[in-house]
Amino acid sequence: MSYTMADFRRDYAKEHFKDLTPEERREALQRLTPRERIEAFQSLSPEERLAGLSPEEVAELLKNLKPARSSRRGKPRTKGTT
Repeated sequence: MSYTMADFRRDYAKEHFKDLTPEERREALQRLTPRERIEAFQSLSPEERLAGLSPEEVAELLKNLKPARSSRRGKPRTKGTT
């Protein structure tokens, strides 16, 4: 197979991504689709994913992830008679 211009661009981007400023890296990542971003960050540990969040933000996320308890209470269950 021949080395194409697309191959060169891909290799160049991978090699020089580290040279971008943090703002430029953010801009590059924002160009990805949400699905591509998820795939890109799958290799990070949970701790690394949460590293940029404050404790309050983590607590809010956990609160929203827990299944909500039903506020409606039904009749108490009784043993049926047969």
